[in-house]
Amino acid sequence: MSATLRQLVASLACTAALPPVQAQERVEVFLLGTQHVRGTGTATVYHVDGMERINAALSAGLPPDPAHAEAIAKRRFEALTEADRQAIGTSAQGLAAAMQYRLTKVPAIVFDGAAVVYGVGDVNQARAIYQTWLARRGR
Repeated sequence: MSATLRQLVASLACTAALPPVQAQERVEVFLLGTQHVRGTGTATVYHVDGMERINAALSAGLPPDPAHAEAIAKRRFEALTEADRQAIGTSAQGLAAAMQYRLTKVPAIVFDGAAVVYGVGDVNQARAIYQTWLARRGR
């Protein structure tokens, strides 16, 4: 088995119950804040650890006194910018989508809600793997 075929078999997981590929390709990228994926372009990018990172920032250095800690956390939360609030919303959407797709690791690049390529750090490379898989299935 060639290395390319092994990579295709190892990194591509599909679900048969999803609708056929749409004319306009939809790409979603799931990764951690410490990871980088090239070529994201118009893809929707989700940092699945965003909620944890925001929570850690809001909780950092809080005093042991619960009342005092609550007051500080409330002020920090109220001071969040609109960009911070959008990041929280996007992270929550990403977590929900990752659960819906049953993703098992990141980075994960999902095409058309029908196929996922794991462990590839470039959308164009992942797209080539996806298109090879489609061609082999006669699509």
